[in-house]
Amino acid sequence: MNKKLFSILLIMVLIMAMIIGGCTKAADQPSQPGEEPKVEDEKKQDEASGEEPSEEQPKEVTIVTWDKPGDTALPWQVELYEEKMKRFREKYPWIKVEDISIPPGTDYRQKYDQGLLANEEPTVTAMFPYVDIPTRAKDGSIGDLTEFVENWDLRKEGKVFTGFDDAIQVDGKWYAVPYMPYQQHIVINKKLIRDAGLDPEDIPTTWDEFGEFCAQITDASKNRFGFGLMGMEWCAWPFTNFVWNAGGEMGVQNPDGTWRLTFAEQPGVDAAMFWHDLVWEYKCTQKNVLESYDDLFADFVQGRTAMQWGGISGYINDYVNKYGGDINDLDLMTTPAKEGCESYNLAGGETYTISPNATPEQREAAWLYIQFMGYDLEILELTSKVSAENGSPIFRPFGRTDFQPLDYATDIPEAWKKKLTDLSATAKPEPWMPHWNDVKNALVKPLQTIILTEDMTPEKAKELLEQCAEDLYAKYPDTFKKQ
Repeated sequence: MNKKLFSILLIMVLIMAMIIGGCTKAADQPSQPGEEPKVEDEKKQDEASGEEPSEEQPKEVTIVTWDKPGDTALPWQVELYEEKMKRFREKYPWIKVEDISIPPGTDYRQKYDQGLLANEEPTVTAMFPYVDIPTRAKDGSIGDLTEFVENWDLRKEGKVFTGFDDAIQVDGKWYAVPYMPYQQHIVINKKLIRDAGLDPEDIPTTWDEFGEFCAQITDASKNRFGFGLMGMEWCAWPFTNFVWNAGGEMGVQNPDGTWRLTFAEQPGVDAAMFWHDLVWEYKCTQKNVLESYDDLFADFVQGRTAMQWGGISGYINDYVNKYGGDINDLDLMTTPAKEGCESYNLAGGETYTISPNATPEQREAAWLYIQFMGYDLEILELTSKVSAENGSPIFRPFGRTDFQPLDYATDIPEAWKKKLTDLSATAKPEPWMPHWNDVKNALVKPLQTIILTEDMTPEKAKELLEQCAEDLYAKYPDTFKKQ
């Protein structure tokens, strides 16, 4: 499947996930790990022979997860997790789960890799985005799930999200299954915009006008800023979206399967210089554009920045419940684009993976854990309902496509549902080329240099981006080729 078709599939499923609600009865779970559910004829044969199904319980097996809420979790989040774990243990009493908390802000990729070396990694996790899977499948840091995916009734019934398939299937083998897709956009604090005497319903969507609008919002004496710029170590993530919105790509696949890096072409230069201009020409960003993600997030939910690139559902709980804001102050819009270019909004999502060191028994138990936590209708309903009741509705679709968590989000502004549906039509999947994370990491230094240097020129910016590309060509010659 080519990249264009992959993008179309992802967009179509995101649109359907926003529109289609309802749920159906879950397929019968096997009575033991790895056991195929009995077909109707087999059940009738058992009944006719008078044989009772075996009730022998499998041998106890232990799996490790890193899913336990940490110290910063809210009480209702802890209670929800404990209820789900209680139900899992009741259904599968032979599976012992050692659940561990990972502190917020932890570099989970690094911690996982360190754990892998020490044989202390989680047996099953939903940490890795789909863009990580091609590289991790190649380096052996995640396990093969082919035997489970190919015999997965839910997938055969067409009820599993397929937008990640080209990334999570490598050389004919499956290494992950979808957890939760997402889409980014611009989140808005309408109150701050009104405080600046502007109309939050009339925000420009082209770069120059958007920069001027943000400049009018900004008043450093009141600690109010128009746009929160993600200049820290994740900066290449949103940068990708802005390159698209300048008419470019981060990379283009060659006929031989390798990739040509294109982020140093004119659209990439334009995107980097627009960020530079937000800092130096429009002077509308927060004071420290390299601040941590947690600090950037706090700037928005505590009412210091009027707009940021992100997903609105992630901001609601803190803005409303933690800091007492009005949910009607919040809104969303498409990511602005260079004049004459289309506006896209980056789509991505995490996946479930298992450890390559898991025993056969642990693999079976991990698969049951994935099915229960990620695809059981009762658990999805519980999660969506409790989250919505506690002011934190789930906007992102689950991996199961016949369930829509947005149906439970009854207290959000009605206009958001239409906007989310409209924005899903502009979804574009994050690149999933091998070593994509290495590309993003390599871009951090040149991008930070560009946005921090007041007298930066487009020519110098292009030179920095081109050198970054050259370094990647030299370091990963089997993945990246100019051609």
